Amino acid sequence: MKVFRFYCRYWSAIGGLLFVLLAFLVGLTPNFIPTTQRLMILLFMTLLFHQFEEYVFPGGFPAALNRGLFGEKEESNRYPLNELSATIVNTFLAYTLYIIGIFCHNCLWLGIFIAYFTMSQVLMHCLKLNISLKAWYSPGCLSALFVMLPMGVYYLWYVATHFDVPHYYWWGPIVAFPFASVVMILLPILTCRSRKTTFGFAQYQADEFDVRHGIATLWRKQSHNV
Repeated sequence: MKVFRFYCRYWSAIGGLLFVLLAFLVGLTPNFIPTTQRLMILLFMTLLFHQFEEYVFPGGFPAALNRGLFGEKEESNRYPLNELSATIVNTFLAYTLYIIGIFCHNCLWLGIFIAYFTMSQVLMHCLKLNISLKAWYSPGCLSALFVMLPMGVYYLWYVATHFDVPHYYWWGPIVAFPFASVVMILLPILTCRSRKTTFGFAQYQADEFDVRHGIATLWRKQSHNV
C-alpha cells in the first residue's frame, strides 16, 4: 500500500525520468526504429512532458481543474480530482493507450486517434480552463500548445503524405473521441470522487496554483490597462 501511495504521489516525476530515457532511445537508435513507431514514441513523450508541467513544474493542475472545470473552491486539492483518479487517468489508462499505439504502430487508425487525443489538450488547457479561470495560463497550457499540438499535426501530415488510408480513418476517431474521453477521463474522476478521500493532493499543488493564477490574472488586467 505504501508503494502504491508513493506512486500516486510521484508518478508524474517518474514520468519525467521516463521521458529522458525515451529521448536517449529515440536519439541513439534512429535506424532501428520504424518511422511510424518512432512518431508514436514521440507522441508518448509529449504526454509525459505535458504531465510534468501539470503536476511537477510548475504544477498546480489539480486545483486548476477542480476549480476551473468543476467549480470546486473549498476542497480543490482533493475534489473531485484526487491523487487516485489522477493516477488512474494519467497512467493506467493514458499510458496504456499510448504504449499500445507504440507496439501497434502499423494500426494507423489508432495512431490518428492518439494524435487527435494529443492535440485535444489545447482545447482543455488553452481555452476551457483559461476562460473559466479568467487567466492567460493554466498548468499544462504551454506544453499543449507548443509541444503536443505540433507533434500531433506532424503525425497526421506524415500519415496523409506517406499512406493511402481510407477516409474513415480520419473521421472515425473523431466520432469515437467523445466516448473515449468519458471512459478514460470523466468516469474515473467521478467514480473516485470523495470529499473524505485519503488521496488528497499535497497542499503545494493548490498553493502554487494560487500564486500563478494571481500573477496570470494580474498580468491580464495590466495588459488591458495599457
